[in-house]
This record gives sequence, structure tokens and C-alpha cells, in this order.
Amino acid sequence: MPSNILIIEDDPAFRKQLAKLLESRGFAVRAAATGKSGMSEAFRTPPDLVVLDLVLPGIGGTQVCRALKDQVGTAGVPILILTGEDQEGQEVACLDMGADDYLIKPVQPERLLAHCRALLRRSQPSPEAARLEARVGAMTLDYAGKLVQLAGRRISHLTPKEFGILYDLAVHSPHPRDRTSLYKDVWGMDPPSEGSLKTVEVHVRRIRLKMAWSPEQWLITVESRGYSLIPPS
Repeated sequence: MPSNILIIEDDPAFRKQLAKLLESRGFAVRAAATGKSGMSEAFRTPPDLVVLDLVLPGIGGTQVCRALKDQVGTAGVPILILTGEDQEGQEVACLDMGADDYLIKPVQPERLLAHCRALLRRSQPSPEAARLEARVGAMTLDYAGKLVQLAGRRISHLTPKEFGILYDLAVHSPHPRDRTSLYKDVWGMDPPSEGSLKTVEVHVRRIRLKMAWSPEQWLITVESRGYSLIPPS
């Protein structure tokens, strides 16, 4: 069954062009012209991926992103921000609120497709990976269910990327992992820019916030070497 991609884009010409590109590569595509209709479509039948513009009539893209990530049925759906706005700090702000990737228009079709494929690949584990568990101290990570259990507490509100980073660190614990290695493993591609590596930092901050960890607990920053997952002694 082809992956289902929801485009939320108000420009009719670009929306049609993007849908045609994705359909030509075998994806099933739905499209919405407003934030409100896009959210309704996503909540009605959650897609496998959302491609989201930021500048939309009525409800803006940032509100749509936050709403999708706040709902149980769509929290795990990867969101690719595709926008013509190139404002300083905006990429980090979008990633902080839960977006999984960020691209600025115009973008080469093959690059866009590569990012879509990577997001879909990481949100749909292989049969081999789906059987795996990782254990570090009192923490168990279930790859198939994207669930974390820590000292009897069940944690299921991590996004696929956040879980992917934590799982990667657990598999390699206690050895540190640098940002480039984490990006390659979790995003499924080489980081295209230094800004992409900052995405890893944003996700690490969100993991710590959701897990209620200080920087000295569990997910440790190792100077000049990256991050390491180390259980408290």
C-alpha cells in the first residue's frame, strides 16, 4: 500500500505541482488549502506524512503543527515544514514545537523527495527492527511501539524522532554519539547543513523536557563528542 501524504498549502499552483510530483513517485496524496481543512483531514484519517506550509489563511502553519502534535492520533505523524519564509530562528522554533524537518522553498524536487522518504522510513520500522528492545539501567525501549518504560513508568508521548535519538543512544550506551551520527541514523540521510545538526540539539532538549531530566541526568552532553545515555549510579 502506498504511503499517504497530506499537503497543506494555500498556493493552488504549487499545491498541484507538489501533488503531481509525489503522485508520480507512487505516493497517495491528499491536499488541503487552509490550516483548518488540513487539520480536519488529518484528524479524520491520519496520514503517513504531512507537508505543511507556514503561511496559511486563518489558522497558520505553526498552530497546525502544534495541534497535530498535541493529539494522540496524529502525534506520531512526521511533519515536514516546506515554506518560502527564511526568517532567522524560525527553523529552530518550528522544530521546538514538534516539526520533524524543515525545508525552504524553492527546493530541488529530488531533495524534497529524499526528505519525504527519510521521514517515512524512520516512522515505519523494518520487521527486524520492530522486534528489538534496548535496555539501559532501569529503562527499556520498545522499538515497535515507540514506548519507553523507566522504573515502571510508561512513557508514550515522544515523537518518532525523539524516540529514535533515545533508542540510538541506548543501543550505543555508554559510548557517546556525535550529532552527525545521530542525524544519519535517525533521519536516514547525511545532514545537508550545520542547521540540520542543530535539529539534533533541539530534539535532545525536547527529550530532556518530556522525560523531566536535567542535563546531568541520563542524557548527558559529552564535550566535543556529542551525547551519551548513562543511567544514574
